[in-house]
Amino acid sequence: ARQRTFEGAYGRTCLSSFGFALIILRIFDEDFYTIGFVYIAFGVALLIISALRIRNNIENFDIFEKNKPFVTSGGYVALTSGIALLTYLALLVMILRMD
Repeated sequence: ARQRTFEGAYGRTCLSSFGFALIILRIFDEDFYTIGFVYIAFGVALLIISALRIRNNIENFDIFEKNKPFVTSGGYVALTSGIALLTYLALLVMILRMD
């Protein structure tokens, strides 16, 4: 359950971002390519965060260690939120600049 929840969510979001970018790049004309590239960059960022989460889970996963303090994933959530906010701001600016 831990792997599905903590690692899989980032990977699924990354794949959906790549899929959406592919749809934009294949269906729409060149005016929308920058939007597709923004989604690709978002997917790459989530792929990196997913790899960091996987590494963190492997290093810190010891269910028998009772003296180890519980550490939340607030840093990853804040990083993901910041990247998503920057992505949506970039998309908003690009849409507003379209003719």
